[in-house]
Amino acid sequence: MLAQDGLNALITARAIAAGHGHTMLNSLHILLGILETPGSLGTQVLEQFPLKLDQMKTRLWAYVRLGANQEEPYGGEFFGFALTEDGAQAMAEAVAEGEAYGLAAIDSRVLILGMLRSPETEAGEILRQFEIDADTFRTRAGRLRAETASSRPARRAPVPRTRGMGPVARPSARSSNWEWPISPVFLLLVAIFAGLGAMLYLNIGNPNALTFGFVLVGWVLAVSLHEFGHALVAYWGGDESVVHHGYLTLNPLKYTHPMLSILLPIIFLLLGGIPLPGGAVYIQRGAIRKPWMRSAVSAAGPLMTLFFGLLLLLPFVVGLNEMALRAHASFWAALALLAFFQIFAFVLNLIPWPGLDGFGILEPWLPPHILQYAYMLGGMGIFLFFLLFAYTPFGDWVGQSIWLIMDALSSEAAIMASLGFQQFFSFFHL
Repeated sequence: MLAQDGLNALITARAIAAGHGHTMLNSLHILLGILETPGSLGTQVLEQFPLKLDQMKTRLWAYVRLGANQEEPYGGEFFGFALTEDGAQAMAEAVAEGEAYGLAAIDSRVLILGMLRSPETEAGEILRQFEIDADTFRTRAGRLRAETASSRPARRAPVPRTRGMGPVARPSARSSNWEWPISPVFLLLVAIFAGLGAMLYLNIGNPNALTFGFVLVGWVLAVSLHEFGHALVAYWGGDESVVHHGYLTLNPLKYTHPMLSILLPIIFLLLGGIPLPGGAVYIQRGAIRKPWMRSAVSAAGPLMTLFFGLLLLLPFVVGLNEMALRAHASFWAALALLAFFQIFAFVLNLIPWPGLDGFGILEPWLPPHILQYAYMLGGMGIFLFFLLFAYTPFGDWVGQSIWLIMDALSSEAAIMASLGFQQFFSFFHL
């Protein structure tokens, strides 16, 4: 049986296909129909994933428009909906999933599982590009409840049998796990940061090693504040998932992505002293309806970075006498270097490049054809940016601009930051 939820999605898909000169539905039409149907169960499950649904929709719309008026081979019919071979393959797998597990009706969640089960459907490939697979989808969905059987059905249709499916259901949006308002991990890092700073200030221990640890711990704290800024504004905008993910606790472990948070920042910092952002929060953009609010979510992280950097620069701005600078030079050098990295990160983040927050600020306002090419870069965007920065005059121009900004804010801070660089990189020659 076809549940009302699945029928609504297919009706939307047919309208999308007809609007682009197609008489048959392929898997792209069906997936887009699910996403464009308000309140569809399939969309509710996808919202549990760390992805931007508006990006997925933009990519699907771009592919549908590119294939406008180009009819595909006929694959059959499903409850009166004409399908291409691609659409029929996805639909057959969806029905096989339902039959194997005794589901009374096929809804939009099962339609998505059909796309994921088939390795050759176009929509399934897009879902996998967003790191969604059938097993994870089933896990996120949970177990189908009895109300699925009572969904308003259509008529039966004969379909082929294939492999089975796992249980599906919409998970609860609320979490019963309680967390402290501020993470103990964050507070511990603050204590370590203060301890290292005190040792530098009192000239206890090796200044190069202490500078390295002080700046590294300070950078982790800065990343936590940056990602907290994103999450807080997203929460104000309507995305309650940030609470359940623990993004409002300032816990750096919640913002950790093995590649983005650890490997890439260390490589970039060691190769050229480039402080690229290293955190990762997953915002449900579909829950934030207003474009200006989505832009604000992207802007909040860099603004928090700027605030932290200006806070570190405050002692230099209000004025330090030369005697204080000389007596505690290692400490002020390390502090100035960390502030320099914050200003650097703020400027870098505002560059409108895919993968950076500057692009996220513009993203809700960009036309689909530009977004299509941007999304095609995927995770390669940040690597390409590094190559552009490290091997073209663009990097020198940005670096010189940061030093000019630092000098304008405080000439003493700029001088001490250069000394901090020496201390930081001298650690590797110990």
